[in-house]
Amino acid sequence: MSLLSVSLNEKILFAILTACAPPAALYFFYEYREVRKTREIEEALPAALFQIASFPRRTSMEKIIRSIAKADYGELSRAFARAERLVNAGMSVPEALEELQKRNRSLLLDRAVSLLLEAYKSGADMGNAFKEVAEDIFDLQSARKEAASALALQKYTLLAGGCLLVPIILALVLNIVGGLGFDYGLGMGASPAERKEVYETAIWAGQAYLAIFACIASVFAAVQEGQAKKAVLYFVLLAPLSLLLFNAVRGLNLLA
Repeated sequence: MSLLSVSLNEKILFAILTACAPPAALYFFYEYREVRKTREIEEALPAALFQIASFPRRTSMEKIIRSIAKADYGELSRAFARAERLVNAGMSVPEALEELQKRNRSLLLDRAVSLLLEAYKSGADMGNAFKEVAEDIFDLQSARKEAASALALQKYTLLAGGCLLVPIILALVLNIVGGLGFDYGLGMGASPAERKEVYETAIWAGQAYLAIFACIASVFAAVQEGQAKKAVLYFVLLAPLSLLLFNAVRGLNLLA
């Protein structure tokens, strides 16, 4: 059996999965950019908060915003640079900071900006509060990195097994059974037509198993990352690859 000799149902299945892949990949590309932007902001946030805490009590909020905008904090500096432009254009400081909160999805940044707003409205010295938040964020990031490193091996082992090892092993087993012609065990006494029907059913069951395995592996990997929506991306990438590999190996005639 060659890869091109798959049945109509199999072709439909491949067509559906591969048709879903491009739009899903495009959506998650933009999602990935947002996640990367948020991560870059949060990584720079502790240093920025320590910088804010170092200013004297009566420092104007406009100067604080300008200092962060001109610092080398990547996405965080760009976010504050936009807030600075809005203030220069006539928007009030609270409105510019609230706009900054709305345009970014980071909960940590939202908390930091809320502190800035509180400091601006009350005029109180919140240097210690900024230091405490910076230390909390730093500790949180360290714990997150340790957890991610501990779970990375499990995740990649599962994904590699789901799209490489499992389909290859399953296809090789079906090849061996098909090459024997069901002369042993279940195929004993069955007609050629019956043996063929059983074999084709086993092929479909194998593909269904691979699709389910890809789904479970995708959900597990996405949940581990704390981004459940990425399960869709993993699935539309893993499922077609797994099924294509399964059918490619199944097309090899190892017993010839």
